Amino acid sequence: MLVEYASLVAAMAVLTASLTGAFGQKLAVLPTSSGAAVSTLNAAANAQRVPAGGARAAYKRAPYSKTVLKYLYAVGWIGGKKSPLSCLFARVSREETEQEALGEIRRNSKLVKQLRRVRVGQKQAASVVVEGIASACS
Repeated sequence: MLVEYASLVAAMAVLTASLTGAFGQKLAVLPTSSGAAVSTLNAAANAQRVPAGGARAAYKRAPYSKTVLKYLYAVGWIGGKKSPLSCLFARVSREETEQEALGEIRRNSKLVKQLRRVRVGQKQAASVVVEGIASACS
């Protein structure tokens, strides 16, 4: 449970940092274009000391058509890669991990507003982030 939570915290930290402009974005929003998403993911991966190429690959293979969902998936992947054992826990106790992710999302009012703006539900966002975390060990 502790490792699983560590992964979730890492993924949420990457997401929060990207929203607050910690990676150098002038406008800190969830990306709605592939270019902005890939650019932010590169910076996020480098900041977390995980392979940027892996983050880009996770973005490309994400099973979603919406850019923001692909981005959230890749953010989860970065968090899972940052804490390698966590992807196993995300796979085994997916519902618990999603509930924790949902709680973290709800505590971040800026993220809640951004999700509303791009028409992505909080539960869906949590599920996508956790799916990304779980994909880090495959």
